[in-house]
Amino acid sequence: MNVVINPRKIPQQKRSKERYQKIVDTAIQLLGEVGYDALTTDLIAERSGISVGSIYQFFPNKESIIYSHAENCYLIMHDLFFEKVTNELKQNKKFTPGFIDFTLEAFEQTLSEVNGYHLIHSILYTNEALLLLDTESNNRFAKSLAEKVILAMFPKVNKKRAFYIALMIVESVDSVMKIVSRTQKPSEKKMVLAELKTLLLVYFSTFR
Repeated sequence: MNVVINPRKIPQQKRSKERYQKIVDTAIQLLGEVGYDALTTDLIAERSGISVGSIYQFFPNKESIIYSHAENCYLIMHDLFFEKVTNELKQNKKFTPGFIDFTLEAFEQTLSEVNGYHLIHSILYTNEALLLLDTESNNRFAKSLAEKVILAMFPKVNKKRAFYIALMIVESVDSVMKIVSRTQKPSEKKMVLAELKTLLLVYFSTFR
C-alpha cells in the first residue's frame, strides 16, 4: 500500500506557516534523536507543543512531514551549490584541475549547510517517494551542471552529450559521497575523495 506523502494543507498565513515549520523542524530534530522507526506524530506533538489534531490539519502522517522537509532540502541544496559555482565561473570559465577541487569542496560545504540533509539521506529506502525525490534531485543537478558548467567550459560539446556527461558526474559523486558517509576514519575519507578527484580529472580530460 502506498503511503500518502503530500501535505493536506499548505499554510498561507504567517501564524500557520510558523506552526507548519515548527512541526517539520521538530520532526527532523527527533529523527536525529530517536530514529525513523520510533518517530511518531504523538512524539512530535509532545515535543513541539502542537496538538496531534493540529498536526493532522497539515500532514496525514510522519512520512508526509519528512517528505516535505526532504523536498525543501533538495531545492535549497541545488540553489546553494550552484550559487557557489556561478560565482566561481565569473572569475574563470577555463577548466583547470583546481576547478574539481573547488567543486567538491563546495559540494561538501553545501551538504553541511543544509539542515537535516544527512538524516534524510540515511532513510531514503524507507519510502519509495524519497528515492524518487533523490533521483529527481540528481537529474536537476545534472541539468544545471550541463548548462552552467559543461557547456560554458567545453563549448564544443553538444547539449545532449553535456547532459549525460553531467549525469555521470552527479551519479558518481553521489555514490562516492555515500562511501564517505560510511567511512569513520578521516584519513580513509581523504583517500576516497582523492580517488574521486582522480576519476573526475581523467573523465574531464576526455572532452577538453
